Amino acid sequence: MTDPPESPHFMDEEDRRHVRDRVIFFSDAVIAIAMTLLALELPVPHGETNTEVWHAFLDLLPDDYLNFLISFGVIGAFWMAHHQYFRKIHVVDATLRRLNLCWLFLVVVVPFATRVNSEDGRFVLGPVLYALVISGIALLLVQMARHAVHAGLLRADASAHPMLRLLAGAGAAAGVFLVSIPVSFFSPSLGKYSWLLTIVVSRAAYQVAYRVSRRHEA
Repeated sequence: MTDPPESPHFMDEEDRRHVRDRVIFFSDAVIAIAMTLLALELPVPHGETNTEVWHAFLDLLPDDYLNFLISFGVIGAFWMAHHQYFRKIHVVDATLRRLNLCWLFLVVVVPFATRVNSEDGRFVLGPVLYALVISGIALLLVQMARHAVHAGLLRADASAHPMLRLLAGAGAAAGVFLVSIPVSFFSPSLGKYSWLLTIVVSRAAYQVAYRVSRRHEA
């Protein structure tokens, strides 16, 4: 006799909480390690005098330190979205665990992509690799949101509208980073600067989705 396929319906409430909590705690730990690794990769300014140290610091500021701030902010934003996502989740199935593991894989690649982007500033590899990693993180978050709605993993009292807003915000962020790839082949610096549009575009997409969802709820 074969075992029945894994399904949230074969688990009691205690099992559901246990599986969900383990996924959340593991994800938080991995994200925390990735954010810590960003700082460990930062170069230290050196010099024989105070002036030389300050000059070395200023030389590192536009690439290494700025890239660190961008990556820290990006991971932090995705962590907050991940946190909001799991607030609405009641059941974690096998597919969601696999999607979440792939999502975490790309998160831990961010420190490496950040370092390549810092050390390879004149060439296209750095911004293209970074954009691919970040857009992959955003698209996997979109897929996780879609799966939660279609597979019925949301809490009974949770609306699907927050997932739709998450889809809009993360999808817009992925779009900006994907568009930056061909821009980077024209100008690596311009490709990097285009990432700043993520703040405006994703926020605008989220607000549009929010208004639409509120209209449907009314």
